[in-house]
Amino acid sequence: MREVIALARGPRLALAVALGSLTVLCGAALLATSGALITGAAQRPSTLLVLMPLITAVRLFGVSRAALRYAERLVTHDVTLRLVAGVRARLLERLVPLAPAALTGARGGELLSRVRADVDELQGVVARLLVPAGVAVVAGGTAVALTAVVSPPTAAVLAVLLLVLGGAVPAAAARAGRRAAVAAARADADVAADTLDLVRGLADHLTGDGGATALRGLDAHLDRQERAERAAARLTALTTACREGVPALGLFAALWLVGRDVASGGTSPLLLAACALGVLGAFEAVGGLGAAWSTVGGTRAAASRVRALGEQPPAVTDPDAPVPLPPGSALRFEGVTLTHPGAVQPALAGLDLTVPDGAKVALTGRSGAGKSTVLALALRSRDPDAGRVTLGGTDLRRPALADVRSRMAWLPQDQQVLAGSLAANLRLGRPGATDDELAAALDDVGLGPLLDTAGLDGWLGDSGERLSAGERARVGLARALLSPADVLLLDEPTAHLDPALSARVLALLARERRSVLLVTHDAAALDARWRVVPLPD
Repeated sequence: MREVIALARGPRLALAVALGSLTVLCGAALLATSGALITGAAQRPSTLLVLMPLITAVRLFGVSRAALRYAERLVTHDVTLRLVAGVRARLLERLVPLAPAALTGARGGELLSRVRADVDELQGVVARLLVPAGVAVVAGGTAVALTAVVSPPTAAVLAVLLLVLGGAVPAAAARAGRRAAVAAARADADVAADTLDLVRGLADHLTGDGGATALRGLDAHLDRQERAERAAARLTALTTACREGVPALGLFAALWLVGRDVASGGTSPLLLAACALGVLGAFEAVGGLGAAWSTVGGTRAAASRVRALGEQPPAVTDPDAPVPLPPGSALRFEGVTLTHPGAVQPALAGLDLTVPDGAKVALTGRSGAGKSTVLALALRSRDPDAGRVTLGGTDLRRPALADVRSRMAWLPQDQQVLAGSLAANLRLGRPGATDDELAAALDDVGLGPLLDTAGLDGWLGDSGERLSAGERARVGLARALLSPADVLLLDEPTAHLDPALSARVLALLARERRSVLLVTHDAAALDARWRVVPLPD
């Protein structure tokens, strides 16, 4: 929360507070001069010239209040949007080094909720917390000082009531709202994750129990979400009642105290309505805090979750003094041992493997033997516990991460296709590729029919939902083949393909001049051009 406030502080925030304070004071002055004008008119003065200053003041404060409110909203939203953009950019910058190893096991819906919903929740720091709090101090203090000129007892009552409405009520609301906010945030994250999982796995759910199990879990989380929202709504209703009731007490107190002075002849009758209405208008300085501070718990919880995600340590980091990678694509694993976090048995133990320049090596073995872990080590998404991995004779822990990964083209087993066109997805591998090069890559992997029907500008849908699993895998493969990387790291590239397409893809890879490190469960489909390395159980 402190980091978010530090990002929001600056001249723009001070300007928003100043404009908000002037808006409140103009509103209170408008009510006060209106009351004085009505009282003066009721006394039937001999000439209207007596009332002209009050008439002019009413017009001035009325126009000024509208203009100042517009300016304050403009500046406040500018500060808010800058804050949200800054927080989201910083969070994404911190998330990039975490992928893929440090985010393994994280649910996509939960990550989306953190990046989108929680960061959006932080916009309330400016519009609902910092600016209202600053306005309460500046405008409230000024209103009390001006009221003391007319009636010190009324000023004392006003100060107490402002503290009650701006301090005691928000503090109680914040304390009660913290628990409700945490519960609501957890329910929202669960609903978002369940919904995303349900949509992405819709075909599997329908072919299973028709989605009944998934829907029961979603319904349970929706019930939790509704209960949390009802608790938050009750808290908001209570703070709203206090926000309306306390100013009424101030109005009655001003009428009584100033009215007593007027009756005794110590105060002009014009000041009775002016002071009472001015006191009523002064509560606008803290009126927003009752409802706004009930969201402090939610904002603090969102800030904590965003900070926790951003502070998660990456699995690998850049060296203090990176060295350049030499030319060449010879990849070696020398006595490599790695145990995944939380695991008891090592995923790899003493692995020795060499992939010479231009070699075609296929890793086989049972599920869990560590085949994908070998690719993760080559990509340097993890570092070995013992031994080392080298490229061109240089330990991968010595060059910069960006240099290492620029030399590798990785095709994960669960290939990601982004919402966009076919060409845009392919150009992630080579941004400067021409349309002819894209078409050739698609034809090489057997996606010529897709190119004919959809075209390079064809929309693939969210997560490539318009493609079959085999088409998504081959789009990812074409993207990897377009990459200028020296080494291809391919995890089950033929898993969703029929035997004919699988043979075509393997033959294509065998003709590559680059080094290829392939993970497969189908060693029988490999020809003599491949060196098969079975990993022990």
